[in-house]
Formats: sequence, C-alpha cells, structure tokens
Amino acid sequence: MCKTMKKAITTIIAASCFLLLAADASAGGLFIPLGGVANTGRAGAAVVSTRDPNAIAYNPALIALNDGHQLLVDVTWAMLQLEYQRASQVEVNDQTTTFDKIKNEAPGIAIPQVLFTTDFGTDQFGLGVGLFPPNAAPAKFPENGAQRYAVINMANTLAFTTELAFAWRPHPRVSIGAGIQNVTFVFRGTGVSSTYFGVLAGAEDPDMDSVITIDASDIFTPSANFGIWAEPVDGFELGVSFQLFSDHKSKGGKVKAALPNHYVYQRTTLEGSKMDISISLPWSLKFGLRYKYGDIFDIELDGWFTRWSRQNAIHLYTHDVWLRTNALVDDVKVGDFTIPRNMKDVGGFSIGADWHVLPDQLTLRAGFMYESGATKKEYYSAFQYDNHKIAPTIGLSYTIGFARLDFAFAHVHQLPMEVTNGQFKQYNLVYPEKAVATNNGKYKSFYDFIGIGADFTFH
Repeated sequence: MCKTMKKAITTIIAASCFLLLAADASAGGLFIPLGGVANTGRAGAAVVSTRDPNAIAYNPALIALNDGHQLLVDVTWAMLQLEYQRASQVEVNDQTTTFDKIKNEAPGIAIPQVLFTTDFGTDQFGLGVGLFPPNAAPAKFPENGAQRYAVINMANTLAFTTELAFAWRPHPRVSIGAGIQNVTFVFRGTGVSSTYFGVLAGAEDPDMDSVITIDASDIFTPSANFGIWAEPVDGFELGVSFQLFSDHKSKGGKVKAALPNHYVYQRTTLEGSKMDISISLPWSLKFGLRYKYGDIFDIELDGWFTRWSRQNAIHLYTHDVWLRTNALVDDVKVGDFTIPRNMKDVGGFSIGADWHVLPDQLTLRAGFMYESGATKKEYYSAFQYDNHKIAPTIGLSYTIGFARLDFAFAHVHQLPMEVTNGQFKQYNLVYPEKAVATNNGKYKSFYDFIGIGADFTFH
C-alpha cells in the first residue's frame, strides 16, 4: 500500500503539470496565426505588405519601410465556441454510462497591443518597440463535466511578447531586420486528477477526484525574430520572416490540491507547494509574395511552417512537497516527472488583399486562411483541441488626418473531430492499468475575432 499511496501523491502533482500546459495552450499552445487588427482583416497575409508597426511581429525588415513616427494601439475581442459530446462507455458490470454535452463557458477575452516605430527621418533605417499577445481565446468547463480529467478552467492565463526591433534598408529594393524579444507567461489553471488505486471505488468515482489549482509565472524568456524584404521588379515584392523558438521554465510556481473525499484520505495532508514547469515553444518560418497595382490594389499570398513537434513533453520539478499524516503509509516525498505531449508540426497559407476605394482615406480588405492541426487524433480533447482550420476574414481602414482607424472580423472554423480510439487517459499514476480514456467522442469548435484599432502617424 505504501507504493500505492506514493503513486497517489504523484498523480496530484503530475496532473497540475498537465494543467499548466493546458493554460499555455489556451493562450496559444496552439495560437491562431492572426495578429493586429489591420492584418487580421486580410487573414494575416502581411509578411510583405505591412506598412505600420505590426511589422515588429510579422517581419521586422518592414520597419524601415514605415513612414514617419507611428503609434499603433488596437484591441481584439476573442471568443471560443467549443462543444464536446463524450461517447457512451460500457462499464465492467455491462451497464452503459452516458454523459452530458459540455460547452466552453468562458465569455471571451480582450487582446490589446501597443506598438511604435520610427524611421528617424530617413529612408534607410527603422526602429520599433512594442507589446503584443498571441491570438487565442480562453476556455472554462463544468467542474463535474465529462472533460474534468482533462481541464476545468484555463481562462485566467496570460501571455505576451515585448520586442525591440531594428531594420536597415541598404538599397531601395532591399531591407533586412531583426528583433530581440522577451516572452512572458502567467499560468493559471484548474482541473481534476483521479487517485483511484484499484479497489474501494471506481475509475471515475467523484470521491476519488482531486481538484488541482496552479499558479506559476515565467517572466523572462528571451527569443528573437528576423526578416528580409525585397522588390526585385516594380509591382512584385517578396518577404521572409523567421520566429525563433523559446524554452520556458516557471519560477516560484505554486500548486494546491484538494485531496479526495474518500475516507482513505480523511486524515491526509499535502505539505509544500513549490514547483517549476518547463515547456518548449516552436520556431516558425513564414514567406510571402505580393503584387501591387499602383496605389489602388494589392494582393498577397503567404505560407508558413511551425515546428510544434518541439513540444513533445513537459517537465515538472517539485521542491519539498510531501504527503503527510496518512494512516496507511509513512511520509512520502514527491519527485520529478516527464510527461509526453506528442504534438505535430503544422503548415498553412493565407491570401489577402487591400482595395483602396478612396486613396489615402478608405481601404477595404478581405482574406482567407488555412492551417493544419497540431493535435494527433488519439490525443484530441478539451485539453488539446487543435484541428485543421479555415478562416474567412474582412476588414476596413478609414484615415482622418494623422489617424488611421481599423476594423476587422475573422471567423476561424475548426473541422469537427470524432475520436474513437482515444489515448488521453485520466491523470492517474496510482493505477494506470485501470485508467480509462476520457476523450472519446465528438468535438466541434470555432473562434471569432472582432478588432478595432488606430494607427497615428507623425512627421
């Protein structure tokens, strides 16, 4: 029994590790490849065409092409609609258990960004500074829902990037740029693990559930991006940008676990709360081709590859966490863990266009985006829900004096997913042989993004 109880406390801490990653997924783990209101209106096809401070994130080489001193402030309202109908399950006594459909209960989140660029009054140099989060939406589910062994709440997680970028245009037809970044994460999440140890209960007995809450931050993690722009002939432009990976480790993180209601745990206490989590984010390569027809119209085709398979595991490091005062075992110290993630690389493309209906005043834009999914089918769940995505987008800009006002709307539809051979099992290291897969069923999801913003230009 001592070995069993050691595994019980392992389950509690290991589950918190999964929750931390789930929070990251909500803020992106699987970010939607759109950013900035103006560029969202053209489906993110902006690696070549951006002529405002959004260049800091999309392609720093374009900063040298910006005019004057520009301050961009915008905000996007992001919403996720996700439904999960878990498949019926036949129990050991031949009875069939059915489950209620669960839906995302989080209302949405405002995603702001503030960016500034200057050309120093020249045509050769550009400097940019800014703060921008990834485009993602929060998720929150019922505490007793069919998804509880995956996640309950990841709506309070924050992520954002700060950057200082510089560009040089050695020739009117060529520009290069680079940016130094700091990626900050504040992880907050809640979920449930099972401490079922094979007897006295069932695999999904609520009395064997342990509610986990985590709070951990990684304030400073360096990264960088690089870019090239060229106009080989009049009217045709090329662009390439590279986003470097980042490896994160929380510092001073805390975990809280409510021990199960089962009588075996009535006198047990969990002592200590310090832990660190490490996770890797991918690198990404983007490239684009733009055709510009005078000052009236332009169209751009972009493609990208993102190395999400770098995130193949997460790691948990505990510090002086103990299981105390249990009648069946001595005190147990919790060790470190490595848990597989098994993500896939993704690729995508977008096509977007601007039509300057009233030159220097009114611009209409539209676009379309596709991206493959990063989640393998057998691991698809309310914890990890990234499938093939298609997204039509629209937007407009209206210029008044030195201010350009932007609006955009994007609908990101994920293809439905049905899991029949799920491998996403309960977080139960006590008795893994009896842990059940909890992700079989049907999933439907889509995102909506609505953005407004303003770009102020001064000379």
